[in-house]
Amino acid sequence: MNMTKNGTTSDQPCYCQSGQDFGNCCEKFITGKQLPDTPEQLMRSRYSAYVQADLAYIKQTTQKDIRPEYDFEGLKAWAENSEWLGLKVHGTETSGDEGRVRFTARYREKEGIINHSEDSKFIREEGQWFFVHGKDFTPVTEKNIGRNDPCPCGSGKKYKKCCLS
Repeated sequence: MNMTKNGTTSDQPCYCQSGQDFGNCCEKFITGKQLPDTPEQLMRSRYSAYVQADLAYIKQTTQKDIRPEYDFEGLKAWAENSEWLGLKVHGTETSGDEGRVRFTARYREKEGIINHSEDSKFIREEGQWFFVHGKDFTPVTEKNIGRNDPCPCGSGKKYKKCCLS
């Protein structure tokens, strides 16, 4: 079992919910052993870095011209004080050196559960993908969730006893 600097193991399921273990998914990007080949890989690894509050990786993978627009220390505090619940990728597009990823990241704060849906833009410069910006995105839902349905956060509780409350 290999321990990472954040106390996670390489063989645990990846935070980004890709279905792979952390060591074969996002860890290799976060540790710098490999560069993401696609905007989706970069977005997933950035989500995993937020889960680990690894803002050095977030800063490093943000396009350099827009880094001054971000408060990375504030983002670190926010990431550390959030309980990360999951990631769903709704769609991706890549055309040459530009890409988009639409996703929903779920996390819990003091105020409750947040579904942050975003349409993010990425660019490739000198062979490396970078995050440029994100804008609000409203995913199409397949069905409404009833009060007595299982909670979509995966807790095993009914929706009314979990995220609805």
